[in-house]
Amino acid sequence: MRKLSKIWLFVLIAAVAVAGVALLAKVYLSATSPSSVKLTVHKVEFMADASDTNPQVVFSNATGKEIDLTKDTDAVIEQAQIQAGTYKRIRMTVTNGIKLSIANAVDNPCGRKSGTFTDSVFSIADGTDLNWQVQINFATYDDRGGTWAGSRITHILLGPVAIRENQTEPLKFNFITANTLFCSGGAVKMRSPWAVWVNPL
Repeated sequence: MRKLSKIWLFVLIAAVAVAGVALLAKVYLSATSPSSVKLTVHKVEFMADASDTNPQVVFSNATGKEIDLTKDTDAVIEQAQIQAGTYKRIRMTVTNGIKLSIANAVDNPCGRKSGTFTDSVFSIADGTDLNWQVQINFATYDDRGGTWAGSRITHILLGPVAIRENQTEPLKFNFITANTLFCSGGAVKMRSPWAVWVNPL
């Protein structure tokens, strides 16, 4: 009798697991892309890796500078002095509130009837005031990129940033936000992690 009970328990657990995978697959397969994702950046730091205790500040603005992650962004850093080296981690200090827009109803993952919206403010770090500053890390796979736990998210840096000699040229940031929107409980959510690659201009 015990053996039979164990078999049924195993079958039940397996069924729940399959249902969970199916639900996640449905959520992510129906993902769509935002028309804009506006973020206010206050500081950008380059780090050799996660253990770097002396990050290089390459951009700092107390007021903050708004950028749109869906656009190829070459204005995040302007004429910054960037030291030669290889960087596997970029740390950004940003305003917690992120402005998300959907210009076409067909791109709303919750259905066309949910309509469109412009600059709806979402929280990057749940449970944190929208006006507070939070940190976002972008790191290569071998520097723990693409991992997250609660509000401590490390997004993916697609390859290290190699600066061959000290320069003051701006950098081009290419953020990947395609297919990051999904519907959960009737509300639009943005999936993590994002990804970025960076090239000197």
